[in-house]
Amino acid sequence: MGAICLGVLDGRQRDEKLELLVRTTSAGATAVELRLLAWGEGIGWYPQRTLPLPGDLALLRALLRRAERLSRRGAHAAGSARVVPLPTRLRADEPVSA
Repeated sequence: MGAICLGVLDGRQRDEKLELLVRTTSAGATAVELRLLAWGEGIGWYPQRTLPLPGDLALLRALLRRAERLSRRGAHAAGSARVVPLPTRLRADEPVSA
């Protein structure tokens, strides 16, 4: 049973990483897994959680593309939000106009 690491991404926090790997099971089948790695002082990086991915990677890829489009759209919408100016004082002794 061997494993090949396809890549590692930074996680949500400094002490987390995501690792994608392909491994051969004891039955000789190929399995793709996503691992959440955590950093432990004195231990180093270790797998905290392992998520076996479905065999239909094409469907997973399509779902990830959809999620990417939605997250870009959300980031674009947040960047183009309308800003309502609030009244400000020009001088400390000047009253605020409504």
